[in-house]
Amino acid sequence: MWNERSVAHTSCIIMSDKKKSIKKPFEENKSLAKKQIVATIVFNVLFFTLGKSLVPIDTSQLTTPTDRLIYTIRWLFLSSLTIMFAMFGVLRVRGNTDAIDPLNGSAENLVELPNRILRNTIEQFLLHASAVLTFSTFLDESNMNNIPLMVVLFILGRLFYAVGYSSAPMHRPFGFHVTFGPTFVTYIRCTYNVVSTLIF
Repeated sequence: MWNERSVAHTSCIIMSDKKKSIKKPFEENKSLAKKQIVATIVFNVLFFTLGKSLVPIDTSQLTTPTDRLIYTIRWLFLSSLTIMFAMFGVLRVRGNTDAIDPLNGSAENLVELPNRILRNTIEQFLLHASAVLTFSTFLDESNMNNIPLMVVLFILGRLFYAVGYSSAPMHRPFGFHVTFGPTFVTYIRCTYNVVSTLIF
């Protein structure tokens, strides 16, 4: 009788300890992610503020919608280079490990990280490209300097994401939000502009 109670009590303690040990890393990770999001907001605001004041980009010659669209596409080409570099990350691992044979399957775990970086980069680029192209159709020549800043920020974000993710999974939110934050804000603004033009 005593042994049964003792065992039950001990198992309850072990279960509660397990819950605590599981909950603690989650809370720590959540706190770390929140700090990185705040750091991202500060970084993005400073980047756009300093970028516009310290790096004057002359876009006064972009007087027609066609000129502005061509200008945007050319800048987006630079954004697409991040996909190329992410692909090279996968190729580097495959070319130097047993993962060179993907059908073997025994070493596919080695390319899990670079594949995740590649997939996220492709997803982010599709959203980024759609946002930037649409945004450019609502800008006049005096505001087209936003496009280069968004592209440079995208490239920096992808770099931070890859380096952070490679060092530790919970170091990736900063780079993710440096990339996604401006895209999300642009989506909101473009959605408002599109709806406004359709309704009014």
